Amino acid sequence: MTYAPYKKLMLILTAFIMLAGQAWALDLPVKRIKGKQYYYHKVKKGESLYGVSKHLGISIDEILESNPEAANGIGKGDILVFPFERYTVLAKDSIDSEPTAEAAEDTIAEATPRRASIAILLPFGLHASEPTRTNALALDFYKGALIAADSLSKTTGHIEIISRDIDGLTPQAVRDMITSDTLLNTASVIIGPEDAAALTAIAETAPEGTYVLNVLNTRDSLYLSDSNVLQANVPQRQMYRLAVDALMHDYDGYRPVILHNAAGRNDREAFTAYLKERYRRQGTEPIVIEYQTNLISADMEALPVAAGEKYVVIPSDGSVSEFNRFSHVLRSFRDRVRIQAEEDGSGAAIEVFGYPDWTAFRGEAQDMLHRLGATVYSRFFDDFNGFSAKTIEEDFRHWYGTSMITSIPTSGVLGFDTMNYLIKNIRQHQGVYSPKSVLPYSGIQSTFDFVRSGEGYVNNSIYIITYLAGGRLSARVQ
Repeated sequence: MTYAPYKKLMLILTAFIMLAGQAWALDLPVKRIKGKQYYYHKVKKGESLYGVSKHLGISIDEILESNPEAANGIGKGDILVFPFERYTVLAKDSIDSEPTAEAAEDTIAEATPRRASIAILLPFGLHASEPTRTNALALDFYKGALIAADSLSKTTGHIEIISRDIDGLTPQAVRDMITSDTLLNTASVIIGPEDAAALTAIAETAPEGTYVLNVLNTRDSLYLSDSNVLQANVPQRQMYRLAVDALMHDYDGYRPVILHNAAGRNDREAFTAYLKERYRRQGTEPIVIEYQTNLISADMEALPVAAGEKYVVIPSDGSVSEFNRFSHVLRSFRDRVRIQAEEDGSGAAIEVFGYPDWTAFRGEAQDMLHRLGATVYSRFFDDFNGFSAKTIEEDFRHWYGTSMITSIPTSGVLGFDTMNYLIKNIRQHQGVYSPKSVLPYSGIQSTFDFVRSGEGYVNNSIYIITYLAGGRLSARVQ
């Protein structure tokens, strides 16, 4: 492995990128609609949402936020509008902007003013003779972040992006770096690494008013004791709560059926135990079907369906090996019940609810998810065939001459989503970062919606993903 093609890119790591404000927010005409002023853009022949996004220098999400009907497509002559006040206010942003009253609640007692800046401290391995996969993933994250910065560079708000390679540094060396580097110790947000010791060192050293965003370590609990820490990976118990909330809402009137392999690992019993507790609280007793090694048809025949009963099936193991032990029989039973219900109008139904692990399935297992119409909960949504995912992949290849490294989540897309979220947040809060948002941020792969938990903040949103016929996916933020 070599980083030779990235030498020019690496020069940026020793400096920073300026996202400079313009004299205007959008270079568009203005019209008054129902007493309010709007910038407006008239769609030209052949223009796509992506093309308009690039032309105006704003994201597709921002276009859809003001023009939700555009999600169904745009055509020649369509008018896209953008609130004049919002973009004009943004034009006043600068690095010296004072915090708003709302943001000030989270930046009380700052020792020094925060810069409108985002620092990335990751193990890039720039000096390693044999860079590791961890180094490569960190670099992909950074590359995705740069693409996000470029996509927002034409909108207003002066923000610095600072990067430092902490590969091989001891926790004390990381502390010394932050303490001695003015750009780091006055940053609005520091994005930390997966390594727990280095992440702890950053959180302990970052001054009051600088938030430490953890998007890479899924198990870290620094947020419980440190008011500076933002845990982007929804903690497990909180994820269980959100998942069961979605399950009960989406399958209202369905009785849960838990598949339990008496000879298996049943590595999701913590989730099924929580699920049982929640259903019992509302007076519903889940059914448990226990099978030996492989599910057989007779196991499923225990479920009565003649009177139109509806069931949602949840296995107690999320591995692909276990999925293969029950999925074929479950699909046959589900198809038979569906055909019979269509014939007699009974309304009987069998649905399937599963785990984040399933999003990594490929080949026959992935095809089976679509045949089952399965729904899963996950911290991430990887729709590789979606428009946004294809667009970022094309941009990545155009910029760097290579594809993003395959990972879960995709590190390059994670960098893109994270930087998009942070830049928009800092601009919306006049040059400072605030964990408080009116609506969850939903990117290509990640969603962010921070709430207070312990001393710090945790992300409070996950994806509910449904596998549809024809290889398609649908997802919503829960």
